[in-house]
Amino acid sequence: MLETIGSEEVAELLRCTPQQVEELARAGEIPGLKFGRSWLFVRADLLAYLAEKARAEAQDRRAKRQPNAPTSIVKPRRKVPPPLPQPVRM
Repeated sequence: MLETIGSEEVAELLRCTPQQVEELARAGEIPGLKFGRSWLFVRADLLAYLAEKARAEAQDRRAKRQPNAPTSIVKPRRKVPPPLPQPVRM
């Protein structure tokens, strides 16, 4: 048997308001089913969707962090100062 949960329980899970949950469901951001005047969510489907989205975002962050960056940054050498003037002998 599939466990279904309402907007209030999803809001607790996502730490947001039930209105935000319903907006996300309407936009297709989270999997849900409009049943009459309320929304129903299958807990297992919601958790699987969130886990996949978290993995994809983590992979994107890793790709942005190291896109072809050199392994070490080499500082340029300082310029050699000009030679000091030689004292004039008389």
